[in-house]
Parts: sequence; C-alpha cells; structure tokens
Amino acid sequence: MKSATQSSEAGIIRAVKDEPRFALNALGEFVFYNPAFAQLADLPMQAERTRVNAAKILKFSEQMTPSADGHARRFMDQISSGTYTLLCGPKDSEIRFRFDWVEGPNGQRYLVASAANDVVPDPSAVVRQIADAKTGTDPFAASAQLRAEELRQFLEMSDDLMCTMDSNGGILRLNRALCGHLGYEPAAMIGKMFIDFVDPADRTAVQGALYNVCSGDTLSISFECRMRTESADQRWVTWNMTLSAGVLHALGRDVTHVKTHEAELMRRESQLSEAQALAHMGHWRWDVGAVEVEWSSELYNIFGVDQDDFMPSMDTINALVHRRDLGRLYQAFQRAIIQQNDYDMDFRIQRPDGAMRVIRCEGRCEMDADGEVIALYGIMQDITQQKEHEQALREAKESAENAYASKSRFLANMSHELRTPLNAIIGFSDLIEKQMLGPLGNERYLDYVGAIRESGQHLLDLISDILDMSKIEAGKYELTLESINLTQAVRAVTQMMEARAMDGKLTLRAALPDMDVVLSADRRAVKQILLNLLSNAIKFTESGGHVDIVLEDSGDAVTVRVTDTGIGIPAHKIADVMKPFEQVSNAFTRRHEGSGLGLAITKDLVELHGGQLQIDSRLGEGTTVTIRLPRR
Repeated sequence: MKSATQSSEAGIIRAVKDEPRFALNALGEFVFYNPAFAQLADLPMQAERTRVNAAKILKFSEQMTPSADGHARRFMDQISSGTYTLLCGPKDSEIRFRFDWVEGPNGQRYLVASAANDVVPDPSAVVRQIADAKTGTDPFAASAQLRAEELRQFLEMSDDLMCTMDSNGGILRLNRALCGHLGYEPAAMIGKMFIDFVDPADRTAVQGALYNVCSGDTLSISFECRMRTESADQRWVTWNMTLSAGVLHALGRDVTHVKTHEAELMRRESQLSEAQALAHMGHWRWDVGAVEVEWSSELYNIFGVDQDDFMPSMDTINALVHRRDLGRLYQAFQRAIIQQNDYDMDFRIQRPDGAMRVIRCEGRCEMDADGEVIALYGIMQDITQQKEHEQALREAKESAENAYASKSRFLANMSHELRTPLNAIIGFSDLIEKQMLGPLGNERYLDYVGAIRESGQHLLDLISDILDMSKIEAGKYELTLESINLTQAVRAVTQMMEARAMDGKLTLRAALPDMDVVLSADRRAVKQILLNLLSNAIKFTESGGHVDIVLEDSGDAVTVRVTDTGIGIPAHKIADVMKPFEQVSNAFTRRHEGSGLGLAITKDLVELHGGQLQIDSRLGEGTTVTIRLPRR
C-alpha cells in the first residue's frame, strides 16, 4: 500500500503535469517550471532557464507590481504567501496562481507557484523533488537526469578548475583538477583564502572582483589572473564566478598554454618587424575592389607617414607615388589580375617631408576556388641606398674608364714630348762625336751643346712633373713650411718668364702691393705654382696678347690672380683641365706641347696649403686663374 506522503506526491504530479507551475529561489531566479508554464510564458525548456530573472517575466494584475528597475531582490520582497492573478501569454490572459514560501532541505527558501484548481498539491514535495533533481529541468524528467555519482565522475574527468567559497573568499570545497594544476594537496587549500593562491601582481585586481560579487553588486563575474603553484611557478587561469545563496561558485580554465602561444606569436611578430626594419621592407595585401590596403608597420616608416593619421588606400598611396611612375604601377596591377601572374617593379615616391625614395614592389596573386584573382599581396622594399650605390658604381666605372683613357692619352703625349728632345740629344751628340763639322773648337758646336742642354732640361721638367703628381696622388708629398715673402717670389718668377714672353711677343705685367706680403708656406711649392700659372698663360696666348699677374693682401689670406688674353677654355672642359693628364685638345690636334699635369699639380699643391683654385674662362677671349692661400 502507498503511504500518505506517496499519495500526496502522486496528486502533485498529476497537478503539475496538467497545470502551469514554477518555483523561484530567494534571488528571484527560476529554479523550475513545467512545460505548461513554459508554453504559457514563452520560456525555453533548456537547462539555462534557471538563470532567467523572474522580475522581468512575471506580470501581476494586482496593485503590487515588480520594481520598475527589475531588481530581483526587491521584487521578491514584495511577494508573500497567497493567491495572485498573473497576466500571461501574448494577450495577457488572467490566471490565478497560489504562491507559497517553502524552506528546502538545504535551508534555502523557495517561492512555489501553481495555477489554482481543485487539486491542492503540497509545495514542500515539489521542493524536495527539485532538490533531488539537482538541476533546473523538469522534475518529472528526473529519471532521465544523471545521478549524483555520475555527475561526480564526469566532474572529476574534466580539466576545468572548480571550487566553492564563502562570502569572505574562503575555499570550502574543490575538485582534483584544481589541486592537480596548482600542485597542492586538498588539505593545504581547504579553509584557506582564495586570494592567497593568486600571484601577488594580480591580487589587487582579484580582490576588487571578489568584493563586487560577494557584496551583491553583481551576481557573476569573469576575470583572468595568474595563480601561484606549490613550486612557486605561475599558471594563467580564466575564472567565472557566481554567487548563489551566499556561496561563491568558481569555475576556472587553465589557459597557460594559450598565453605561452600568444607570447611566442608576439615574439615572432617582433622578430619579423625587426627583420623588416633592418631590411627596410614591409608586407601588404589588397583585396581586389577594396578601398583600403593592409600594411605592416614598416611600410609606414618607408613612406614617411604616421600610422595613427594615415589610412593606406589606393588613393592615399597613389598620392605619394611619383606621377611619372603612377601609370606603370597601375599597369602592373592590371596585368597581374588579368594574366594571373606574379610581378615586380620599381617606382618612386615623394614622402610628405619632400624626400624622394625608390621602392621595389614584388607581388603575388591569391586565387579563389574558381581560379579567379581575389587579392594581391607581396612586399615593398626601400632600395634607395641600393640605387645610390649602383649609381656610385657606374660613376666609379666611368671615372676608371676616363682615367684609363687619360693615361692612354698621356702616354701618347709623353711619347711625342720625349721623342722630340731625345732625337735632338741623339742627333747633336752624334754630330759632336763624329766631328762632322771639324774639331770641337768650331763655334757651331756651342750652339749644339746649347740645344742639348735645352732638350735635356725639357725632359727633366716632364719627368719632375710626373714624379710630383705621383707623390701627391700617393699622399707622400710633404710640405716644408717656412715664412716666405710672396711679393719677392712673384717678382722673381715674373723676371724668369720675361724672356719666354718676349719670344712669344707678349706683354707680361705684374701688379704688386707696396708692402711685402709674408705667409707660411713651402717655398718650392709656391714657386712651382706661380711658374705653372705663368707658363700656361704664356703658352696659350697668341702673339700681341698680354699676361697679367696680380697679388692682393686680404687679411687672413692672400690672393694671386693670373689673367691672359689667350685661346680660352670651353665651359664644359674647365673641370677636366684640372684633372691629371687632361688637356683641352687631343694629342693629334693640339698645337701646344705639354703633359697635361701643370694645372692638376698646381691645384693639388694649393689644396695641400689649405687654399683654393678657381678658373674663369671664355673661349677665344682669355682665362683668369685665381688662387687663394691662407697666411697659416
């Protein structure tokens, strides 16, 4: 025979199956409702329904109504045991419900409501069945629910970290996963404060989170922190905590491996960024038809724009591209999309600061499943320095080729210059040796001896120039500085060159200051500078012209200016005549002898003294050579 309690619960079951029925906890959350009420109130029948706030669902027809702000606790405080009319369904149908406050086996209070009918069930029996079910699902499906032992087995198999705490944050119970991850024995954690196992660096933030949920400001909270293990290591854990009936339920997940992977990813991204910065290279991606272009951080540096202010797009990038290269850039992109092939090209950009840079762009095509190009991606590299080096190499190559050609011309010149005096030396010496004109007492031999001396002196001058040029280029020409009277030096050199000027029917004039000009310099080098300047002026001035040398004292420096009315130098050749072995005309068309070293040696000797040489000339009108020497 069935007991009275069993008969009563059987009646409850019949009533609950047929009539709308639900139960709320003290927090105003649904802990149970049956299918009839779920259909009536349009509520889901999933397990998550226990989190539904009743204050936002129930509508009373009586003057007593839920609080305007929907606060669950204030809403529950207004309801006492008794009968109320609820407005249910889309048409707000009026249904009478009886409400009863019942204390459950665990000491928690529940508010049980059922539609008023002839069968009056025992609310305590419903609460007992809710407690036995352990979930918020329909108690009449309890036979289908997992048993407590089965739930414990599954919980122990889980890697999730679980514990319960009192309102002060003291640990009440925990699972094996929590002990296993942190390395503590259960006895070492039970009764201890949760905050004691948090890494000191995160304790302040965690204390604030626990205070908010324990004080009732919020019913649940999520945060991430580092937990201190028994071996003093750190484990990153993401926690979800909910306060229910004064007990804080904590569910955590160890995300240390995720943090490790994130740190490794960040390290590799940092290495990639550093490598791109060293190579002045960045990567990009453009979805065909899109406005914006994806850029890596280094591209902002290459283009000289601010990452916070500049939005890379086809328009903004094109605005920086040199207008002469813009068409080629468009064509390269179009060919890549149409022909579906890789490409590379160089183009110039002008950065906002005005600097011009050369960019190497290499791109690839990304295809979809149908073989259509959906995106272009690749790298851009600043190759400005590389282009400058290539230009420098080309110029160096051209310079080497010019130097080689100059030396070839020099050898041609020297063969001509050396052949003439040597022929004279050999010819006249042969005549003297054979005494073809009689004994040596003949006066004509004296003329031959003079010719031999002049030819030998000319040859000696050429060889001296070559030696001087070689010393200067090798950096072995040493100055012997002394105090010299430049006025007397100019006067002496002018007198030495008067005979040659007279032979060429030229007027040689010197304009000297009244006071002697004294400076510290190498006497031999200064004399050679003056002789080279006057010799060139006389050599390249036609008969009837004049050559002037002017000495000026300008304080810290002295200026010597040599002006002639000679053939002049073409403007494009002025820079060349100061290079070694260079002359205005070639070895076959020139009308004036010389090695082409005079001006080059003069320029180097002036610069060795810290001075400057300048040439001003007009073809057919004459040349002015100005040197400026510091006093010290």
